[in-house]
Amino acid sequence: MPIDFDGILNDLFSKGIVIAAVVCRYNGEIVHSSSNWVVEQSDLAQCIKKWQSRGQFTHLQDRKYALLMNTAEYFSGVNFKDKDFLLGAASLDENDRYYVIGYAPAGVSGRNAYVDVVRAATQMKEGSTYMDDSSKMGKYDDSQGVGDAGAAAGGMVDNSLKQEIDGFISWIKDTNGLSGYIQYYLDQNDPVALSKIAKAYNDFRRIFGF
Repeated sequence: MPIDFDGILNDLFSKGIVIAAVVCRYNGEIVHSSSNWVVEQSDLAQCIKKWQSRGQFTHLQDRKYALLMNTAEYFSGVNFKDKDFLLGAASLDENDRYYVIGYAPAGVSGRNAYVDVVRAATQMKEGSTYMDDSSKMGKYDDSQGVGDAGAAAGGMVDNSLKQEIDGFISWIKDTNGLSGYIQYYLDQNDPVALSKIAKAYNDFRRIFGF
């Protein structure tokens, strides 16, 4: 039985959080799209490429989204200026994979929008069943981030480590980077995220002695 893309997206929209979505392949080839969103294949391809490179940002239709969560299977992004969301999720079958890109406006729960898009993507496999609303998924994890890297022999700094640090510094300086993340969670009054930010700040103070 073919996948009912229209039915899956209608179910996604019925929750009232994600208002537009497109289903595509890795190269951006559009398989199905909601009638209220026109996206170019090249735009989708670049969006997915940036997502899959595990970067800190992705772009779609000349809009920049900071990635609050980014794994090979899912991402959740926010535009800090307008407070709207871009969500992405990959279907389960690696041999016949679809990518769902969803849009949610400002004022909704970004986390709920993310969960809804992931749930939709899991349905895009023959014989799959809808995920129960109580299913737990996509927990924010401290372990997601820059991995440990050792220095090369002789005390020389590994080039890949230096590149990651340079990228980290650029992210700190970017107005859509670290300061945007912190302001977003302050606005959301998220106690879990804010406690982690406070811990990270104390760790920096301990490391650098200030």
